This record gives sequence, C-alpha cells and structure tokens, in this order.
Amino acid sequence: MTEAAVIAVRALTKAFGARPVLHGIDLDLRRGEFLGLVGPNGAGKSTLLRILIGLYRRSAGDVRVFGLDPATDSLAIRARCSYLPGETSVYLQMTGREFLAFAQSFQRQRDDVLRQRLEDLFALPLERRVRSYSAGMKQKLAILAALSAEAELYLLDEPDRALDATMRAELRVVLQELHRAGRTIVLSSHHLEELQELATRLEFLRDGRLVPAVEVERARSRLLHRFRVRLAGDRALPPGCRELQRDADGMLVLESDGPPLQWLRQLDPAEVRAAEIGHTRLEDLYQLLFLPHLDAAGASAADAAAARATR
Repeated sequence: MTEAAVIAVRALTKAFGARPVLHGIDLDLRRGEFLGLVGPNGAGKSTLLRILIGLYRRSAGDVRVFGLDPATDSLAIRARCSYLPGETSVYLQMTGREFLAFAQSFQRQRDDVLRQRLEDLFALPLERRVRSYSAGMKQKLAILAALSAEAELYLLDEPDRALDATMRAELRVVLQELHRAGRTIVLSSHHLEELQELATRLEFLRDGRLVPAVEVERARSRLLHRFRVRLAGDRALPPGCRELQRDADGMLVLESDGPPLQWLRQLDPAEVRAAEIGHTRLEDLYQLLFLPHLDAAGASAADAAAARATR
C-alpha cells in the first residue's frame, strides 16, 4: 500500500456458508478520491463496505484500510472513518439529541459547524424520542451523526435513501464540500444521476465481481452512438438508426450505426425540436452493463418495427 492509498483490496472473497457473495475483488482508493459504487441490490456493495470497516470478516484475500487489516485492527480503522450503514439503525428509546451525543462519543473529532448546519437544515425534533420519527427523519438523524464526524474516510451506503428530492440536493452539496476539503469518500447509491455528478470515479459491481474495465469501456464506446432527439411530428426515421425508447414527452432514445451527427443531417432542421448528443448518462451505462435484456428487447422491437415499415 502506497502512502497515498487509503484502501487496498486484493483477491477479496466473501461467502456466507455455501453462498458466495464477493469473488476476487481488487480495488484501490487513493486519498482524496470520491468513489461511486454502482450495482443492483445483491451485487455485494454493502458486504464490501462492511468488510472494509471490520463488521464482516473476509473469507479469503487481503484488505488494508490506512495500511491496517480490518480483521485485526477494526477499532483503529473505525477511529479514522465514518460509516453510514444501508439499513438505518438508531436507538428508538433515545431522544434524537441523546442519540447524537451517543454516536459522537465514538468520534475523535467533530465538525461542529457542519453539525449545526445539518441540524438547521434537517430541522429534526431532537428532543423527541426516535421511535416517533418517520423513516425519512431517522435517515436524516443517521446522516447527521455520520457527517458531523471529522473523518479521513467516509463509507456511505445509500445515504439518500428515504430522502425527498430537496434533501437529496442539499446532501449532494454537503458531500461536494467534504470532497473539496480533501476527504476521501466511498458512496453507494441507486440515484445514478446524482452519483454521476458527485463521484470522481466509478466502480461497477455485478454478482459479487467488479465489472472489468474493458467491458465498461466497450459499453461507453457503444453509447457514443446513442443520443436523444425530439421531433416535430411522428414520422418514419431515416435508415441507419434504431429506436430504443420513446419517453412520455416524445423524446426518442436512438442508436445510430455511424456518428449521430451524420445521421441527424438526414433530417430537416425544422423537424428537430431538441437533441442531446455526446452526453453519456450513467443510467444508460447501467442498462448496458446490468440490464442487457432490456436493451436487447428494445433493439428487437425496433428491428421488428423497421421490418413492418418496409413491407
């Protein structure tokens, strides 16, 4: 592990009894990086984070966080980390204020300015018992406890779960500020657009394995031919392109055989109401990597429609 490395994982394997969950994970994270973990439920994201923090023991492989082994030095690692689990677990019998005091008693240093800012932002009834909180309020309390720690490494497992759009936007601003301050962050989230905006780097977990970089790049290359366009009327598309999706607002998701701009030149400019070219959306990449059957179904439907149109 280099001096700048915060996380170094080699050939990590984890199984629960006869059920394998992680298979040969290799992962490095340098100080100051913001890593986004992408994958469907059950891919192994939460298990990976729990191994890093020492809550689960690995079955095989090597794991180092700050150069320490979480299997034997978990307390030393946790003293320098802030971990937010995917399942909100707060003590219901405590008041919100008592829970915060309890959680912060384990933290070496606290960012009292950020804590007060989050308290004002979330406007939680901290004098009430947590059992009276809604799911969203409990999530805000957990976020408040996790982010008010002045940690070197933040491991955040779906922090935006149960938050409304306004609170997600506010949380996004806070995470951006923490990253600009040099903090190292690992974030797992199903809000792909927000994850794409926040993370400086993405890793994709599928069935307990990291998707190989060559496969990710192949998918990205394919997406160079995918674009969105809204046309003035409902007309047959020129050849050299297939329709993958039609949104409710009339926006078409298309994939061209050649460069999208070359295909668009076949259209009368007056017909084009809107076009989006050259922007790779994480949700599109997610579909290619994790939901190929949907993409294949869209292609089959488009091919069938094109065949009918030529009869």
